[in-house]
Amino acid sequence: MPVIASKIVDSCELANVLSNDDQTLRGILGFVGQFNIPALLKPFDALKTKGLALSDILILLFLVRFEHTSIYLQVRKNFKGLFSGDKNVFYRLQNNSNMDWRKLVFSFVTKFQRIVEVKGNKDNEQQAIRCFIADDTTLEKTGKTIEGVGKVFDHVFGRWILGYKMLVLGYWDGKTFTGIDFTLHRERGQNASKPYGLTIKEQNEQFSKTRTPEQPSYTRLKELDCSKLDMLIDMLKRAVKHGFKANYVLVDSWFMCEELITSIRSIRKGMLHALGMCKIDRRKYLFQNKELTASEILNKASRKNGHYCRKHKMQYIGVFAMYKGIPVKLFFVRYGNQDKWHLIITTNLTISFIKAIEIYQIRWTIEVFFKECKQYLKLGRCQSTDFDGQIADCTLTLVTHTILSLQRRFSAYETLGGLYQSIRNEMGELNLWQRLWNLFLHLVKELVELLGIDVEQTLLTLFSDNDKTNRVYLVLQGLLNEDINIKKAA
Repeated sequence: MPVIASKIVDSCELANVLSNDDQTLRGILGFVGQFNIPALLKPFDALKTKGLALSDILILLFLVRFEHTSIYLQVRKNFKGLFSGDKNVFYRLQNNSNMDWRKLVFSFVTKFQRIVEVKGNKDNEQQAIRCFIADDTTLEKTGKTIEGVGKVFDHVFGRWILGYKMLVLGYWDGKTFTGIDFTLHRERGQNASKPYGLTIKEQNEQFSKTRTPEQPSYTRLKELDCSKLDMLIDMLKRAVKHGFKANYVLVDSWFMCEELITSIRSIRKGMLHALGMCKIDRRKYLFQNKELTASEILNKASRKNGHYCRKHKMQYIGVFAMYKGIPVKLFFVRYGNQDKWHLIITTNLTISFIKAIEIYQIRWTIEVFFKECKQYLKLGRCQSTDFDGQIADCTLTLVTHTILSLQRRFSAYETLGGLYQSIRNEMGELNLWQRLWNLFLHLVKELVELLGIDVEQTLLTLFSDNDKTNRVYLVLQGLLNEDINIKKAA
């Protein structure tokens, strides 16, 4: 029978049983306590089994992520004397088809927002631009027997990999990005003899179990084959229903289309705007009473509508148009001395170019989120054959990131960096893009102007490749330290 110290539920008491070397956990647990996890998980009490509280198990699972370790290793160490029992206690919860993991994520992120509203600077909070941000990332897997796994195309590296596509909807409240919802997807592909990139035999050998429509996991498994666009629209509606209010929905060119724009404008009675990159392709816009493509509009408008933005070192052209009956503002953007134009589209007709580009740059916080979760919180490394276990693993990553985000928001950077370094030096890098972001963008824009490279693809490649990211980080850190030393010497 598993034994968990009753004091585990109180994070302050839990901190008392940790050794002096557990400085990081002590700092983090102070913020864990603010979520009041036992009360937060009260709706899940029905899942309690064998006298074991769900809050106890989840706190221990968070400790696994905080320490960058595994359930197996922590069970062997008895979770620092807090737990004696079998590792299957944790696996049974993660594979439980009755566990509503989506509800759990919303419980934590809504609690996060309530804490921020109480503790934050109310004047700044009221003026902040709030955004929903959506994007997907690939989660690579190693076993073909994992339930629902298949070959998906990684657009960053241009290759097919075994795994899932994870679609995430995040929320930017003006200071912090939190992941508030997600779905997992597979791609059927064009080869009828090998759907999802696997043979029929390989698919038949995958793990499967019986689920009923009343179980939350039944819905999550059905989402595997749903359109990502449909799921994104559902997630937006669900987020608004949970009380999240935003000014914009930020997406890249893979998601910007008529259906999404129409859906966004119907949410919150037209108070929510779309803003994002859009492909310069064959789709038509109504411009000056003519149906024209983006390229045709660019050729027609370039001479009299062109401007140069010194602040961002960009050429841009702004025009008004109609897209499928929806009034939109188009910004054609060219970086430095590039020949290639990019298109930013928004339904906010009053926005300036500088404001539009600065709001769009907020979209990169979701790339930071993916990098942090994959490199430091083990996102995608779960190899459970049960699809419920895969959903649980992603959920635990999102919730752990939310807890860390609360600590990051209300802790001084130097203190937080010191805390993380006491366990793993790389954990301090959770703040690298926030601290060095302005310097990084400045350097990239200078390179764009000098070399004529594609800034969007360059940033995406750097965020998606940990080795490249770390090398850039070392360069930036060196430059920053040099700047600090020069100022001290002066």
